[in-house]
Amino acid sequence: MATVLLAALIALLIGHAVPDLVRLRDFGWYQNWVCWCGDRPQARGLLPGQWWLLLSILVPVLLLGLLQWSARGQWWGLPSFVLATLVLTYCWGPRDLDADVDAIGLAGDASSRQQALQSLPDEPPEPALEVTPTVLVDQVFLAGLSRWFGVLFWFFVLGAAGALAYRLLRLALATESCRQHLSAPQVESIRALARLLDWPVAQLMTVALALAADFDAVVGAWRDFHGQGPVDSPAFDPGYLLAAARASVDLEPGSDADADLQETAVAAAQQALALIWRILVVWLAAVSLLVLAGKIG
Repeated sequence: MATVLLAALIALLIGHAVPDLVRLRDFGWYQNWVCWCGDRPQARGLLPGQWWLLLSILVPVLLLGLLQWSARGQWWGLPSFVLATLVLTYCWGPRDLDADVDAIGLAGDASSRQQALQSLPDEPPEPALEVTPTVLVDQVFLAGLSRWFGVLFWFFVLGAAGALAYRLLRLALATESCRQHLSAPQVESIRALARLLDWPVAQLMTVALALAADFDAVVGAWRDFHGQGPVDSPAFDPGYLLAAARASVDLEPGSDADADLQETAVAAAQQALALIWRILVVWLAAVSLLVLAGKIG
């Protein structure tokens, strides 16, 4: 666990200190691999679309897992440590969340701001998202879930293979060429799997948010969502996390003017990003305590 924590800290430091690293997070090879698998007539004939897509994820993950297993115990664990650090650095993001939020605030007009907002979700939103405080808070937290905490959680649980599996699944949903090979029910089944993987992550994010922000507001929002939430929400919907996020951010505009609403939305996005960083600190502190407890025990 100490090695995993150190690898995570180094990967986070590299990603934050070298923003140009985002250009190296190129998953074009995976998109080509998925399209190649989907274009095989035997793949389409023998397996439903969602199964060959999962198989296309499983193959590189198994290869990485084999490499990870073969490196165990070699050279005092250094190769395994370097591999874990590189994979987590590669899977982080892949776009820079801070840069995307800053781009919304730096946009010169409402149209540019709305265009910048469309880069926050993993999948292109339909219809286009509107620049409102609630929408921005929701999208910042969903982006934090898929770009940071989902990768980090599965890295802690399954190592480098877990981080890669989570990232590839998210990329499959975000890539139009991948979705073209699937029917609408198949896409929804893949989204359900992604929500399942996100469920423990969103729960832990909510707990950390309660510790990092207004505890009573977060707990109240969580309780209200489960008591009065939408009955038609999909299984494992992270709506409780978004409700807690909205309760922790000032969403009230200064007036009804559109300009003030836009400025309030930008301020809400920046507050949400600051809370995302606080949650990350709480996570790392909790893992550090677990490491210390293990050493003392």
